[in-house]
Amino acid sequence: NAEVSVFEVNIRFIGGLLAAYYLSGQEVFKVKAVQLAEKLIPAFNTPTGIPWAMVNLKSGVGRNWGWASAGSSILAEFGTLHMEFVHLTYLTGNPVYYQKVMHIRKLLAKMDRPNGLYPNYLNPRTGRWGQRKYMMKTFLVLV
Repeated sequence: NAEVSVFEVNIRFIGGLLAAYYLSGQEVFKVKAVQLAEKLIPAFNTPTGIPWAMVNLKSGVGRNWGWASAGSSILAEFGTLHMEFVHLTYLTGNPVYYQKVMHIRKLLAKMDRPNGLYPNYLNPRTGRWGQRKYMMKTFLVLV
């Protein structure tokens, strides 16, 4: 019954477990990565499909950081879920992981980009940009 950062759990735990699986070939690492990813899936249960920054592993209730532009999700955080989630679909055959992160890409592709840049914050309830601070274009090419 703990609230965790979706970003941190994804990059450190799921990413680490997937790396351990690829390096060792031991199925237990893949199984644990999938179990943990399943605990993160409820974070995507927002009106827009943009995930909350934090999720309670037991209840599935999500929320965002209080300091993040009026309850917005952070582009750099939800933008980094792609590699691990796509690999989970590849390894398991379960399309849900791929679908969750590709929905993010499709949504972003349709949105306005003030001054040609994506702002840092996106409200997962309204789908509107938060505070107008920007990510660098070069970063977004990678995402």
